[in-house]
Amino acid sequence: MKARKLKTRIWISFYWIIVVFAVSIALLEYYVIENDIIKRTQARVRNDLNSAREIYRGQVERVRDAVRFTALRFFVEDAISAGRPETLTQELERIRIAESLDMLTLTDRVGDVVVRSRNPSVDGDSQANDLLVRLVLSSGEVVSGTAIVQKQELLKEGSDLAEQAHIKLVPTPKARPSAKAEETSGMMIKAAAPIFAGDGELIGVLYGGKLLNRDYEIVDRVKDTVYEGAKYKGKDIGTATIFQRDLRISTNVRAKDRGRAIGTRVSEEVYDRVLAKGLPWVDRAFVVTDWYRTAYEPIRDIDGQVIGILYVGILEQPFVDRGRNIFFVFLGIVVVATVLAGLLASVLAGAISRPVKHMLKATERLSEGALGYEVDAQTGTAELNVLADSFNEMSERLKEREQSLSTSNEKLAALNKTYLDLVGFVSHELKGTIGIAIMSVASVRDGLFGQIDAKQKEALCLATRNLKYLTETVRKFLDLSRIEKGELNLNPTSVSLREDIFDGCLETFAGEAAEKKMQVSNNIQPQIRIEGDRDLLRIVANNLVGNAVKYGLDGGNVVLNSEDLGQAVRIEVYNDSRPITEEEKARLFKKFSRLEIPERQVKGTGLGLFITREIIMKHAGDIWVEPRENGNSFVFRIPKAFSKDAPAQG
Repeated sequence: MKARKLKTRIWISFYWIIVVFAVSIALLEYYVIENDIIKRTQARVRNDLNSAREIYRGQVERVRDAVRFTALRFFVEDAISAGRPETLTQELERIRIAESLDMLTLTDRVGDVVVRSRNPSVDGDSQANDLLVRLVLSSGEVVSGTAIVQKQELLKEGSDLAEQAHIKLVPTPKARPSAKAEETSGMMIKAAAPIFAGDGELIGVLYGGKLLNRDYEIVDRVKDTVYEGAKYKGKDIGTATIFQRDLRISTNVRAKDRGRAIGTRVSEEVYDRVLAKGLPWVDRAFVVTDWYRTAYEPIRDIDGQVIGILYVGILEQPFVDRGRNIFFVFLGIVVVATVLAGLLASVLAGAISRPVKHMLKATERLSEGALGYEVDAQTGTAELNVLADSFNEMSERLKEREQSLSTSNEKLAALNKTYLDLVGFVSHELKGTIGIAIMSVASVRDGLFGQIDAKQKEALCLATRNLKYLTETVRKFLDLSRIEKGELNLNPTSVSLREDIFDGCLETFAGEAAEKKMQVSNNIQPQIRIEGDRDLLRIVANNLVGNAVKYGLDGGNVVLNSEDLGQAVRIEVYNDSRPITEEEKARLFKKFSRLEIPERQVKGTGLGLFITREIIMKHAGDIWVEPRENGNSFVFRIPKAFSKDAPAQG
């Protein structure tokens, strides 16, 4: 985690609180806009659909009343029986025009046409298959509703009606795919009423209708009544449509050319819900060219079959723009308030962090060695005053302790120098003396001064071994003295690891290995050469091979392997022995650390591996132990090329 200044952290903390608060308010404001504007708009559209439905029903009732009152007002028995339809045709045509109907037709008691208002010829055409006529003939009641009228029926009433109903389909985005190119039938509001003779006998049926195709009376009345003709950027805010199935046959929705979008079709998702399932749709929908908040409901015929859709919609853009404007105004207020709050937070953060900053400067001075440095304890904040007093007291005590430690360190340095000098002197003097003692004992043991018996020779062999151990101990203390004094300097030369280092080492320990009946294998590649200190590397080899022989099992194996790693060399010294545990591995390379092996009483100083590790690290290498199934491998890796700047590993 990146460290920051206290003032910055305080400021960020303040600012995050401000930002979270501002974002919460912004989200709340967006939620309010969404619920208050958009959802209220959707609720309004639902109510607008109710109004449009009432206007549509009012039109149905108007057609019904016109037909019903005409049937009651005219007594046509004589005209029917006398076969004089001319007078009746003229009167029906006058009433049709006065009532704004598109057709008004009279049938006899069996449903055969007597006269048509728009077509005076009487051709005996039967209307018995017309559902409304059948219902009137069977019930004697007035019947009304919406129906689909086929082209041939429209032609009987007049070719202009067939032409009015004919609509070419216009490709519409999001509409359901259709192979149909035109619509020739029409959707009509129809009503039929019985005609009775003076004695109450049903003698005929009068039926009429108003074709909805390209008739804009209903949709424009909805727009003017419900939406009051309001516009937004040249577009009607409120629109209404009557669909014949999914085809717009009467609408004030505008197409791209600004004409009425006659021939366009409803979207597929609305089709599936309203026409296919017969359910209303109240939601956002794409209408021809724009998004609207819409409401759709099915229009059913007398049998209850869905034959069309009644639609109302409010253009969504004005409400989206209004919500966006409110949102940005409010967002601007929040941003300004956030900036001002941020400036105030910066001032407060500075006031809080200033005493701490002074305290930080004091600690830096203290860490630089200015012991006894003090800060002003009057910060204006009780907690910081206590902290300042504590700091001043700590600074004074550190000054006193530093003086005491300085005196003690001087004494320790003198003692340590005396210790190292003594170790070096004693080790150096002992080395020569012990060497002479070894030569003398070996001469007597080997019979150079006369024959000795077996017991005397055994005693001298023991003395030789102990003197050699003492020599090794002295040598290690000399090496330790050099390391402690920092005098372990490298004199790198090109050396062969096998010939110059390990071959001589194996000869040194060959006698001990033979006594323990060990099998020694040297698999180090003869061609491997590195740049290193020949003498120090021999110490490494002696320590590793000596340990392998000393701690290895009688009759076991000692194996030396090498691996050329390109820029470095890997050397492994293996011996059969008890595998080292994880706990023991942690102590192996520490100074004066020895492993206890109860089954093998082996003496050691605990310095060999420590010295080995220091030498390997001096060569920028590293060393470790790898326990095997039946023994242990001591492995070190060392670079081929020596570099004074190479960092030590470890």
